[in-house]
Amino acid sequence: MTGIEKILELSSEDLGPHINRANLSFETTDELSSLEEIIGQPRAHRALELGLGIRDNGYNIFAAGVNGSGKMAMVKDVLNKRVQEESVPGDWIYVNNFDQPDHPLAIALEAGSGNVLKKQMEEFIERLREDIPKSFRQEDFSKEKQRLSMAYEQRANEAIQELEKLAQEKNLQLQEMPDGRIAMIPKVDGKPMRQEDFDKLDEEHKKEITENQQLLGQKVSTILSQREELGRMLHEELRNIEKSFAKGFIEPGIRDLKEQFKNEKLNSWFDRLKEDLIENINKFQDKQDPQKQQMAALMGVAPQTGDSSFPEYKVNVVVDNGKTKGSPVVIEESPNYKNLFGTIHGSFDRSGQLMTNFNNIKAGSILRANGGYLVINLMETLLEPLVWKELKRTIKSSSLEYHMYDPFGVFATSSLKPEQIPLDIKIVAVGNPLLYHLMQLYDEDFREIFKVKADFTSEMERKEDIDLQLAKFIKKQGNIHSHVLPFDAEAVGETVRIGARLAGDKNKITAELSRLADMIMEASYWARQDNSDVVRKKHIRKAEEEKIFRSNLISEKIEELFENETLLISIDGVAVGQVNGLSVIQLGDYAFGRPSRVTASVGIGTAGIINIERESRLSGQSFDKAMLILEGYLRNKYALKHPLALSASITMEQSYGMIEGDSASIAELVCLLSSFANIEIRQDIAITGSVNQWGNVQAIGGVNEKIEGFYDICKVKGLTGNQGVCIPAANVRNLILRPDVADAIKEGKFHVYAVKTINEVMELLGRIPAGNIDEQGTFHWRVDRRLIEMLSVLREQRVYAPGHEAPQYHISQNGNRDPRPRLPGENREKDEDKQ
Repeated sequence: MTGIEKILELSSEDLGPHINRANLSFETTDELSSLEEIIGQPRAHRALELGLGIRDNGYNIFAAGVNGSGKMAMVKDVLNKRVQEESVPGDWIYVNNFDQPDHPLAIALEAGSGNVLKKQMEEFIERLREDIPKSFRQEDFSKEKQRLSMAYEQRANEAIQELEKLAQEKNLQLQEMPDGRIAMIPKVDGKPMRQEDFDKLDEEHKKEITENQQLLGQKVSTILSQREELGRMLHEELRNIEKSFAKGFIEPGIRDLKEQFKNEKLNSWFDRLKEDLIENINKFQDKQDPQKQQMAALMGVAPQTGDSSFPEYKVNVVVDNGKTKGSPVVIEESPNYKNLFGTIHGSFDRSGQLMTNFNNIKAGSILRANGGYLVINLMETLLEPLVWKELKRTIKSSSLEYHMYDPFGVFATSSLKPEQIPLDIKIVAVGNPLLYHLMQLYDEDFREIFKVKADFTSEMERKEDIDLQLAKFIKKQGNIHSHVLPFDAEAVGETVRIGARLAGDKNKITAELSRLADMIMEASYWARQDNSDVVRKKHIRKAEEEKIFRSNLISEKIEELFENETLLISIDGVAVGQVNGLSVIQLGDYAFGRPSRVTASVGIGTAGIINIERESRLSGQSFDKAMLILEGYLRNKYALKHPLALSASITMEQSYGMIEGDSASIAELVCLLSSFANIEIRQDIAITGSVNQWGNVQAIGGVNEKIEGFYDICKVKGLTGNQGVCIPAANVRNLILRPDVADAIKEGKFHVYAVKTINEVMELLGRIPAGNIDEQGTFHWRVDRRLIEMLSVLREQRVYAPGHEAPQYHISQNGNRDPRPRLPGENREKDEDKQ
C-alpha cells in the first residue's frame, strides 16, 4: 500500500454510527417503559402550540412533512392534550321557519340539549295528535258545536221561510234544480203552470209573472249570499271554538318547553310554533269519519289520511355534543364535499323535481368540529371537486352555508337555503413540504388562511438519549402489536444503525419512524421463524437482507450483465483515459449503485470538450453544468499563461438512458487529464464526487449505494484485496455501509478512500505526484506540456479562426516552456536562435 493510500484510506470506525452501549443498559426492551411523547420534532411542536393558542381567524396550521414523519401522531397528541382543558361547545339544531319554510332556522343550544329538545317535541306533538281528536269528540265540544250549528241553521231557515212566503204571495213555486239553481215556477189553481198554459196567457199577464220572478230572483240571490255568509260565520265560530279547545292542550306544553329551555331565539320560535299549531289545529283532527274509513276498507282502498309524523314540527339535531369531552377533534379521512360541509338530502316527486325539507339537513366534519379542531389531508382535499374553493370561503367568512350537493347541475331542486351557522374552528391541514410551497406560490388565499407552518423534519440529531428513546419506541410497538417481540440491546443498536442509514448521516437518525416500525415488525417475524422469544441482531440483519432481496431483481440482472461481460468494466490493472464512475439507480423505495466506465478521447483541434451525452440528448441540466465546471477548472489551472486549444470527447460507456447529476464530474476530469498527460489510471478503484472550478472535491448523494454497487460487481468478478472506492471527504459522515461490505473492509478485502482535492485523486489513481504546471514530471506538468504541444501544432497548421490566432511558446529540450509568448508574425527561426 502506497503512502497516499494509507493517508486517504478510512478505518473501520468510519463505516457506520458509533453505538454507545452505556445508553442501552438493559437486557431486553421489556424492561423499559413505552414511549409516550413524539421525539425529534421540537420545531413542529412549537409551531403547533402557537397555532392552536391563537384563536384569530387565519391562524390555521399546515403540518408539512414527508409520510411517516409522525405528523398525524403529533397533531393528535397535541390536540388530545389541549382539548381536555377547553370547554365543550353547544349543540346545533335546525327548525322550521314558519314564516319562510325555505329558510330553516339554526339555533345553538347547550351541549346535550338538542336531543332532549327533539325528544320533548316528539312527545309533545304525539300528545297533541292523540288528545286533540279526542277533545273534539267530547260531549262539551259536541254540544257547543251543535248549538252553534242549530243557531246558524235557524237563521238560514228563517231566510228560506221568508223567501217561501214572498213566493206564495206572488203565486210562484220555488224548486231546486239538479245543478243547484233555484227555479221560480208560476202557479195556477195551486199547481205549477205548464209551459203551454203559460204560452196561452196574454202579454200583460206574462209581463206580471216575469216581473214577479225577477223580484223573487233578487231576493233569492240576497238570501243565498246571506246563507253563504252564515256558513262562513259558522265555520269561523267553529274554528274559534276549536282553537279555544286546542289552546288548553297547546299553551301548557309550550310553557313547559320554555321553562325547560332558557334560550331567547328558541323561545321566540316556541311562540311562533304555538301560533302555527293553533292556526292549523285541523291537522290533528280525524281526516275521515268512521263510516267513510269503513267503506274504504271494504272496497280495498287505503284511506286518505294526512302525514301523521308532522315533519314541520320536528327538531333536526345536526350537532350533538352531549357526550363530547372538551373541544371536539374531528379527523376527516375522506374530505369530499358532503363529508366536510354536510348535505341536504332529497327525494323526487312525481314531476321529477328533487324535494327536501329542513329535516334532511345533515352535518359535515366542519360543523361537527365547530368550537374545536378539524384535521384534514390537504392533497386529498384539493383533489375533490368544489371542496377547496368552498373551504376557503367558509374559513374566511367564519360561517357555514348549506347547499344541495349537485356538482353537475343535473337535477331541478326545490329551493332550500338554511340559515348560516357561525364557526369558531381551527383547521390543521397535513401534507408534504412541496405542496406547501406550491400553494404559497400559486394560491394567494393560502398564506392568509394557513399562517402557521409546522415543519416536520425527516431526521433528528442523535443526542445522548436518542438510542434509548428508540428502544422505548420498540417497546411501544410491542404494546400496540402483540406479535412484536422484545428486542435485546444489540438488536436495538442494529436498529439505530438502520435508522441512521435511512437518515443518510451517522450522526442522525430518521424521523420517519413508520419505516423503522416496518423493520421492527419484520424482524419480529424472522425471530418467530427462528423460534426465538427475543429479537436479536441477526434477526434485524435478516429482515434487512430480505427487504433488499424482495426489491433487487433488477440489480441482480445488472450484476449478471457485468459477470458475462455484456456490460464492460475493468476492476484490475491500469488504463489511459478510462476510469470507473459510479451512479445510483432509484426504483421506488429501493436504490442501488451501478458502476459505469467513463472514457475520454483527446486530439488536436479547437472543438473544446464534447459531452457525448449532451450531444445525444441523454444528459440533464446538472450533468451539463458539471461539464462546464470542468472547463472552468481547466482554464483556472492551465490557461493562466496560454489559451486552451483542445478537442476532446467524454462519455459514460454503455449508458442508454437519461443521465443526471454531477457526481461523475471527478471521474470525468481525471479521465480527461489522464488522456492529456498519457498517464495510466488504476481500474481497481472506482470514484465518485463532484468538483468545483478550483479543484475542490464536493459531497454527493447515494454514497453508500455507490460503494456497495462497486463492491457487488467486484465480488461477482473476483475480489483481489486492492479494490475500493474513492469518495469525497465530506461524505464520510454519510457512511453507513451494509454489514457484509463493512466486514469486507475490516478484513482488508475492500477499501474506501476519502479525498478533498483533485490532486489527491490524481495521486491515488495515477500513482504520481500531482505537483503543479512548473514541477517537471508531475501530473499537472505533463498535462500542461501536452496542451502547449497541441498549441504549437495548431500554430503551425494555422487552425485558429481569423481574429482568434493563439500565441505560441518555445519548448526547450527538457520540456520547459519560455514564459515569453511568441508575438504574432514573429519569425520562428529568430525565436529559435534566441532560445
